[in-house]
Amino acid sequence: MLDQLTSRQLSEWEAYDRLEPIGQRRDDYRMAILSSLIVNLTRQVHGKKGVKMTTPEDFVPDWGGDRKEVGPLKQSTEEQKKILLGIVEAHNKSIKK
Repeated sequence: MLDQLTSRQLSEWEAYDRLEPIGQRRDDYRMAILSSLIVNLTRQVHGKKGVKMTTPEDFVPDWGGDRKEVGPLKQSTEEQKKILLGIVEAHNKSIKK
Protein backbone atom coordinates (compact mmCIF):
# COMPACT_ATOMS: atom_id res chain seq x y z
CA MET A 1 0.00 0.00 0.00
CA LEU A 2 2.84 2.42 0.77
CA ASP A 3 4.08 2.16 -2.80
CA GLN A 4 0.66 3.36 -4.02
CA LEU A 5 0.38 6.41 -1.72
CA THR A 6 1.68 9.79 -2.74
CA SER A 7 3.82 11.79 -0.34
CA ARG A 8 0.91 14.13 0.28
CA GLN A 9 -1.47 11.25 1.08
CA LEU A 10 1.03 9.74 3.48
CA SER A 11 1.45 13.11 5.21
CA GLU A 12 -2.32 13.44 5.51
CA TRP A 13 -2.61 9.99 7.12
CA GLU A 14 0.20 10.82 9.55
CA ALA A 15 -1.55 14.06 10.51
CA TYR A 16 -4.84 12.19 10.95
CA ASP A 17 -3.11 9.60 13.15
CA ARG A 18 -1.82 12.38 15.43
CA LEU A 19 -5.40 13.68 15.88
CA GLU A 20 -7.22 10.34 15.99
CA PRO A 21 -4.75 7.55 16.73
CA ILE A 22 -5.17 4.29 14.88
CA GLY A 23 -3.55 0.99 15.64
CA GLN A 24 -1.47 0.12 18.67
CA ARG A 25 -1.28 3.66 20.03
CA ARG A 26 -5.06 3.81 20.19
CA ASP A 27 -5.15 0.46 21.99
CA ASP A 28 -2.58 1.76 24.48
CA TYR A 29 -4.78 4.77 25.18
CA ARG A 30 -7.88 2.61 25.67
CA MET A 31 -6.04 0.49 28.22
CA ALA A 32 -4.76 3.66 29.90
CA ILE A 33 -8.35 4.88 30.30
CA LEU A 34 -9.36 1.56 31.86
CA SER A 35 -6.30 1.48 34.14
CA SER A 36 -6.94 5.03 35.33
CA LEU A 37 -10.58 4.21 36.03
CA ILE A 38 -9.70 1.13 38.10
CA VAL A 39 -7.04 2.96 40.13
CA ASN A 40 -9.31 5.94 40.78
CA LEU A 41 -12.22 3.73 41.88
CA THR A 42 -9.92 1.81 44.21
CA ARG A 43 -8.56 5.05 45.65
CA GLN A 44 -12.07 6.40 46.23
CA VAL A 45 -13.24 3.24 47.99
CA HIS A 46 -10.12 2.26 49.93
CA GLY A 47 -7.87 5.32 49.87
CA LYS A 48 -7.46 8.27 52.14
CA LYS A 49 -9.45 11.46 51.58
CA GLY A 50 -7.80 13.94 49.24
CA VAL A 51 -5.63 11.41 47.39
CA LYS A 52 -4.71 12.68 43.93
CA MET A 53 -6.61 10.93 41.15
CA THR A 54 -4.84 9.64 38.06
CA THR A 55 -5.40 10.50 34.41
CA PRO A 56 -5.12 8.17 31.42
CA GLU A 57 -1.90 9.98 30.44
CA ASP A 58 -0.31 8.54 33.59
CA PHE A 59 -0.64 5.06 32.06
CA VAL A 60 0.15 5.62 28.37
CA PRO A 61 3.52 4.05 27.49
CA ASP A 62 6.14 6.49 26.23
CA TRP A 63 7.56 4.31 23.45
CA GLY A 64 9.39 7.17 21.73
CA GLY A 65 10.83 8.75 24.86
CA ASP A 66 9.27 12.10 23.94
CA ARG A 67 7.50 12.75 27.23
CA LYS A 68 9.33 14.67 29.90
CA GLU A 69 9.23 13.19 33.38
CA VAL A 70 7.93 15.41 36.14
CA GLY A 71 9.95 13.61 38.78
CA PRO A 72 10.90 10.14 39.89
CA LEU A 73 7.91 7.81 39.62
CA LYS A 74 9.45 4.88 41.44
CA GLN A 75 8.22 3.25 44.62
CA SER A 76 10.33 1.20 46.92
CA THR A 77 9.32 -2.34 47.75
CA GLU A 78 8.45 -1.20 51.27
CA GLU A 79 6.15 1.54 49.93
CA GLN A 80 4.38 -1.00 47.72
CA LYS A 81 3.95 -3.38 50.68
CA LYS A 82 2.44 -0.59 52.83
CA ILE A 83 -0.02 0.32 50.08
CA LEU A 84 -1.12 -3.27 49.55
CA LEU A 85 -1.42 -3.92 53.28
CA GLY A 86 -3.55 -0.77 53.58
CA ILE A 87 -5.88 -2.03 50.86
CA VAL A 88 -6.18 -5.44 52.56
CA GLU A 89 -6.81 -3.81 55.94
CA ALA A 90 -9.55 -1.58 54.52
CA HIS A 91 -11.11 -4.58 52.78
CA ASN A 92 -11.06 -6.66 55.97
CA LYS A 93 -12.71 -3.81 57.91
CA SER A 94 -15.49 -3.58 55.34
CA ILE A 95 -16.12 -7.34 55.62
CA LYS A 96 -16.39 -7.19 59.43
CA LYS A 97 -19.08 -4.47 59.29
